[in-house]
Amino acid sequence: MEREDLFTDEVKGNFVMKMWDGRFSKASDKLMEQFHNSLPFDKTLIEEDIAGSIAWAAALADLGIFSPDELKKVKSGLVEILDDYRNGKIEFLPGDEDIHMAVERVLIERIGDTGARLHTGRSRNDQVATDSRLYAKKAIGHIIDAVCELQRSVLDRAKSDKKIIIPGYTHLQQAQPVLLAHYWLSLFFLLEREKSRLEHAITTTDIMPLGSGAMAGSGFNVNREKLAENLGFSSVSQNSIDGVAARDFILETLSCISSLGIHLSRYAEDLIIWSSREFGFVELDDAWSTGSSMMPQKKNPDSLELIRGKSGRFIGNLTRFAATLKGVGLTYYKDLQEDKEPLFDSVDQILLVLNVFSQVIATLSVKNERIEEDLDPFLLSTDLADYLARKGMPFRQAHKVVGRIVAFCIENGTPLTDLTSEMLRKFSESFQDDVADLFSFEGSVRKRLVAGGTGVESVDKQIESASRLLS
Repeated sequence: MEREDLFTDEVKGNFVMKMWDGRFSKASDKLMEQFHNSLPFDKTLIEEDIAGSIAWAAALADLGIFSPDELKKVKSGLVEILDDYRNGKIEFLPGDEDIHMAVERVLIERIGDTGARLHTGRSRNDQVATDSRLYAKKAIGHIIDAVCELQRSVLDRAKSDKKIIIPGYTHLQQAQPVLLAHYWLSLFFLLEREKSRLEHAITTTDIMPLGSGAMAGSGFNVNREKLAENLGFSSVSQNSIDGVAARDFILETLSCISSLGIHLSRYAEDLIIWSSREFGFVELDDAWSTGSSMMPQKKNPDSLELIRGKSGRFIGNLTRFAATLKGVGLTYYKDLQEDKEPLFDSVDQILLVLNVFSQVIATLSVKNERIEEDLDPFLLSTDLADYLARKGMPFRQAHKVVGRIVAFCIENGTPLTDLTSEMLRKFSESFQDDVADLFSFEGSVRKRLVAGGTGVESVDKQIESASRLLS
């Protein structure tokens, strides 16, 4: 076979010849080619693949596989391939089954036999593991940056909405009055924990498998520590089997994205409800809302609904890959090709979700007058029970007393805040004239001074803490 035939994929009838087909007497069927080909999605890894190849070429040069001039030729060729790809000048061929083979083919076409030596001592097994880790590290960093931007929007809202009191809910029933800033800050500190999970995922990912070969280690004693340093990894894999087989970093990344998506979905749900006519607590900016094709009056919170809906997509991607991974033995099986699409999709979508949610929160309007109208005097019931407890009554007894008071108010259509101290003493002699001081939503909030509570001073400290975390 001529040299140009050896390194060029060739279509023969219904078959495609391969760069690796020396052992085969028959080429791949076109249907197998379509089934096997991952290039349509793993071309996303071209930047990582070329970075890994440049580092590998330098490692081979240290062993004398490449001369200094040849190394320069390989590096220049790889950089040009990346530039041409970005400018739409690379044409993939039917036999380019993945990005690794595509880059290698183009490099060989451009620089000849020198390019054919690049794969010395390297397997696509450790190559794809390295590419995927490089991609995941970069992607997680982008996600963390987007989480920080969302935190900034949330913190700005907390600062601007500091004086607004809203009904806090449990079981979707009004429970106790809280500052709206306190609500926003609950999202801020949740996001801080999500960042810590993402940072751990970076730690899990930041291990270089290159040099593991197909599974037993490279046959060429490259300096893996130097390779890791050149590629920005903090360490090298300690075991070549693990280096090739491990996909826990993808599983953890998908898990982190799922957790983030699930929790953002919960806040989106609240804001969807709050934006309804029945609540009317907030109104989304027109830029982040949509209309109806039939009903001209509609203003739909579709940005929030999509945020809520995409949480199912993240869970699906995690479950999809987990189900695949659990049946794959060691070291490499083609099943692992299924790790990339869920990873790429979840990364792209969570970045969209974070960026959109940040803008939704930054631009929405809070309808304070409507919120004030909706504050139910029963929100102060716990304050009444606390009052009796401070007077020495066991809390369980105080709870029953206030429960009877609430029942009386419901039966007689009397707001809790209209009850006088004389009326309250019919339920317990512990009520004194100072009970009137309780009938204030502002007063109720002020009393919640415990660390982490909704009291003004406590919320101010939370804002200070959040500001330090972001700085």
